[in-house]
Amino acid sequence: MFSNEKKTTCSSNNLSNKNHRISFHKPTVKNSLEKINSNPKIQTPNTKIKSSLTENLKLKIFDEKTINEEFILTNEKLGGGSFGLVYKCQNIKTKEFFAAKIESNDSIFPQLKNEFQILKSLKNIEGIPKPILFKNSGIDSILIFDLFGPNLEEILHYTKAKKFSLQTSLMIFIQILNRLKSIHENKIIHCDLKPENFLVHSNIREKTLFLIDFGLSKKYVNNENKHIQFKKNKLIKGTLKYISLNTHKKFEQSRRDDVESLVYILIYFFYGHLPWENVKCKNKEEKYEKIFEMKKNFRNSDDFKNLPDEIKEIYEAVVIIEFEAKPNYDYYENLAEKLIEKSNFENDFFDDLFDWQKIEFMIEPIFMINELKKKKNEEIIEMKLEDDEKKIEENVNNNNNNKNNNKNIIVKRNNKRRFSQILPKSYQLKNLKK
Repeated sequence: MFSNEKKTTCSSNNLSNKNHRISFHKPTVKNSLEKINSNPKIQTPNTKIKSSLTENLKLKIFDEKTINEEFILTNEKLGGGSFGLVYKCQNIKTKEFFAAKIESNDSIFPQLKNEFQILKSLKNIEGIPKPILFKNSGIDSILIFDLFGPNLEEILHYTKAKKFSLQTSLMIFIQILNRLKSIHENKIIHCDLKPENFLVHSNIREKTLFLIDFGLSKKYVNNENKHIQFKKNKLIKGTLKYISLNTHKKFEQSRRDDVESLVYILIYFFYGHLPWENVKCKNKEEKYEKIFEMKKNFRNSDDFKNLPDEIKEIYEAVVIIEFEAKPNYDYYENLAEKLIEKSNFENDFFDDLFDWQKIEFMIEPIFMINELKKKKNEEIIEMKLEDDEKKIEENVNNNNNNKNNNKNIIVKRNNKRRFSQILPKSYQLKNLKK
């Protein structure tokens, strides 16, 4: 991919329009296992193999680990999605670790180059990853950037209550709101806010949160520095659970949509769920429509009625923002700070720590989350490999049985032919046809 080392036999193939995923010619399970077992440098990544896509791309990566003669990929997978894979990598000289995001050049919706350009323009903003290197090998693209701790969706899973406290939810809201304010001042909208894109610092004592994944981001001003025009029938971009009402309507996105998504995330952290997250429908179109209706009627739900008044005020202010209007960031922040002060006064205590910085809120300490994930995913991969080996044995046995059956058929036919030689010709023809 990025060095002159020998290339793998795994070649690129066409993508599936339905899933928007990278796909590769699939080697047989046997070849994949032999490749892993025969090469001591290749180890299974510490994450669940969801499909042949990740397995094949993994094999491809590990045959060519050196990137630009500066970095080397480790076998530790940090994440993955429709864009490709994210691995931990290491600077060869400094031994410092970074994250490497990899995307196939065959991707129908390539995002990595756009993300690199966006990150370059935002590099001086606190809480935004610093792009280290972007490289295209002709087969894949790779973006190297700062390495952080777990994301907030992972951390939420390891809280005892499976939700964040009111104070932590509001502290997250204020930080990400300020990230949005900064990127909006740089004429950019994010377009895909979700808890998985909020990362904590690698040092758990630090309180800075990081906003990542700018693959869908874009400028909301044109070349003349004027706001883009309002349009309808746009493709829906973002995560269905958190997208705004206007995005559901297929309207052009602007700053208002980022802020509305952040309010849904605030409510999700506070409750540990959203009313529409487990909707079951026959197809995707029906699901979109059902979630849209539930969001439209959210004011009438018990979840909305039970929210603190300040969060209700934030929500009411956000959903009426005009397309080109600048959100009132300071007003939303003041309401959140007011609620924090009121909550702390009622509970007769105050600290500025997040829940994951307090051991009493967590099932496991935050520094153990990655280790627990690795252990769990290693077990999953080991089970998968065992299943694959069983399938190989079953296939071999089936093939042997088929060969034996074919031999028996041939023997019977030969016996028929030999026996038919002493019978009349009319009888011979009749039996041979049978």
